[in-house]
Amino acid sequence: MVTDLPDYTRFVTISVEVPPTQQAPVIPRPMGGSKDEGSVTTTANYQEVCAITPGKGYTLQVAKSLISCDQDVQYKLQWDGVDISPEVLVAAKTPTPDWYPWAYEVMEGDGALKLALLAKYPSGGSAGTCFGELVGEEYITV
Repeated sequence: MVTDLPDYTRFVTISVEVPPTQQAPVIPRPMGGSKDEGSVTTTANYQEVCAITPGKGYTLQVAKSLISCDQDVQYKLQWDGVDISPEVLVAAKTPTPDWYPWAYEVMEGDGALKLALLAKYPSGGSAGTCFGELVGEEYITV
């Protein structure tokens, strides 16, 4: 008989009970708080529909974008003039929300850099009125 092997017939269980006074709601992040909305008449070139400019010493986390247009539209997100999302084609009269996870793109503000939602009509398309919204969460950079 071998005596130095562990006995796998024993196990330990732990039950944790959290009293109702200590239970809190789960809050998904990013929550929002910074918001901008706007509209443009689309052209063959990208135009800014709306933008969020975080203050100096703040970091911005994008939470949601929403776009709709009465004609087909193509949109993308830019941070400081650099594309941070793919170009997305949206069918006419179809409101399209997009949600972003925490740390999708970490954007440290200086009071001038901005996150912008840009839109244009796709090749072969026609001009239309495009509405957009950006929502993000700003927090102090540590």
